[in-house]
Amino acid sequence: MLSSIEGFQGIGLHKNIFFILLLSIFTLLGYAQENTEVSFFDNNDSMLDLSEYLSRAYGFMPIPSVITEPAVGYGGGAALIYLHDSFIGRKGKSGRNIPASISGIVAGATENGTWLAGAFHLGYYLDDTLRTQTFVGYPDININFYTNRGDPVLMNLSGPALYQSLKYRIGGSDLFVGLGYSYIDLTNTIKSKNTDNLPEGSFVNSGLHFLVDYDTRDNSLSPNRGMIFNANLAFFDKAIGSKYSYRRYMFQELLYLPLFKTLFFDQRFYYSLVSGEEAPFFSYPFIQMRGVPAMKYQGEKVAQYEAQLRWEFHRRWSVLGFVGMGRAYGKDKFFPQLPEIPFKDADTIVSGGAGFRYLIARKFGLRVGIDVAASEEDSAVYIKFGTAWMGL
Repeated sequence: MLSSIEGFQGIGLHKNIFFILLLSIFTLLGYAQENTEVSFFDNNDSMLDLSEYLSRAYGFMPIPSVITEPAVGYGGGAALIYLHDSFIGRKGKSGRNIPASISGIVAGATENGTWLAGAFHLGYYLDDTLRTQTFVGYPDININFYTNRGDPVLMNLSGPALYQSLKYRIGGSDLFVGLGYSYIDLTNTIKSKNTDNLPEGSFVNSGLHFLVDYDTRDNSLSPNRGMIFNANLAFFDKAIGSKYSYRRYMFQELLYLPLFKTLFFDQRFYYSLVSGEEAPFFSYPFIQMRGVPAMKYQGEKVAQYEAQLRWEFHRRWSVLGFVGMGRAYGKDKFFPQLPEIPFKDADTIVSGGAGFRYLIARKFGLRVGIDVAASEEDSAVYIKFGTAWMGL
């Protein structure tokens, strides 16, 4: 969704590469505490483990990355993050573990000329009662948009963007409510003239977001049990500086369920829709699944479901399989005068694949690995640092 920061995440500019990350940790990040020897192997099984390093790490940390998103091509980048506390965080007055606040700058580029530069901050305050997210950056994205007829239109979208949110914990519960604000000033340039019904120029989108989160996961990085529910009700209006007035609603549920001691079932349900005749084409939701290029299947409404089964056959190693299906339906973003496509008549997009995980930090339950995914028209390799699905 390019009308907020979630869209840039969907394009995949944040993928961490496992092997380069390990190399950077050993060579650049081996200074968790000066003049203190840090072991990179677990005392229990003598296997590679970063728990001791991460429990001491603080300050600046450079993290290289690789981009494997089919929609923009292969690429790479780097982030320089600053941990305001140790990675393990601290224990609050309530007894709750409070994550470390993180600030950083990030940049990346791909083979098709797409690039992004920005800065961010994730903050945890008042004994983890108040959480904030801040992003400011400049994307320059070359990507195909597709009409419901299947015609690809190559476009360039570029311009400044920012997002700010504040979420407040209700009592001592796992429920958060909050507000967010997004602003993006995109300049759209069409690079392939295979249709005559396409707008160009500047599109200023300014939106107010009403946020609800409910999170019971045992681990936000690589959860084994629990669930998280996200709701984002966004209102874009000329009264707050937007060029267009419309609404955007997003709901997401992630469930992590242990079936047996070594067998784990995960699922994701995602639904999003836009409402309003003025909604610009780039604000329409799209199917977001491994093996499916970002932004390819857009519609006025999107519904998708994914399931994953992971078998922990060794205390360090796991294998997994996953499958997903989704439908994009409703009005055509380029040709709104055409009849609306109902859910029952929309094409079902199916993808699936397999992968592996290695428990790289036992004390944190953090896993890393690789997924190989394919759909009917494309395939891709994804390097995963933590869970495949992030809460928003």
